[in-house]
Amino acid sequence: MKQILISTLLITFCLGQSEPSPSDSTNTLSEAEPTSIVDSTDLGIENGYKGFPWGESSDSSIESSFVSLLTDSTNSNKTFVGKLGLDSVMVTYAFADSGFWKVEIDFVITQNNIEEQISNFRRIEKNISAVYGAPKMINQKESGVSSAFSDHFNQQFSHALYRSSWDVNPVIIELYLNGNVLLPNTDLALFSGDFSILKLVYYNPDYMHSSQKLPEKEIIPSIFDIY
Repeated sequence: MKQILISTLLITFCLGQSEPSPSDSTNTLSEAEPTSIVDSTDLGIENGYKGFPWGESSDSSIESSFVSLLTDSTNSNKTFVGKLGLDSVMVTYAFADSGFWKVEIDFVITQNNIEEQISNFRRIEKNISAVYGAPKMINQKESGVSSAFSDHFNQQFSHALYRSSWDVNPVIIELYLNGNVLLPNTDLALFSGDFSILKLVYYNPDYMHSSQKLPEKEIIPSIFDIY
């Protein structure tokens, strides 16, 4: 449901923008792509995300060329939609008791093409690595059927779970793909909806604090109290 909402809002946003000429579009994409995903402002990622400092209050305004979408009722999240280079995205700034601690970027992706999803992940991973070096942690798993699977009466999911992490002290960067594509692609799909997500998260553990009490640990009786 969230992916459908993101897609609808971004389509509305894009239709409201003036379309550049072919030459302008080519120049914009070629220039924006290397720096669109990473923080390239004077205020480096160790201090904040694209000029917005870590620990900043949720009451503070966020300067952005994106369209402001909503602020939740608790004022703990502020959401924007727009374009990062080649990608349509929804960007959410998250706030804890200690202030701004995380930005989460949801990419709009093609839901029925597992190969394209993996290609997008690798493209973004490459862009981040060009600035921050190779990931500290890589986890990649694929399973299920291939795109050549063609039994319409026995539809199955192809899965891709990719995750890469960078430690840019004091900030952690996480890129995550959970791709689930029902194959074969058909107008008569057994399951309807969007099953894949591609996310990029920047967060600062130093500001990852909440006053909300954790649930009390359940006391499990000793085996001797039972037998």
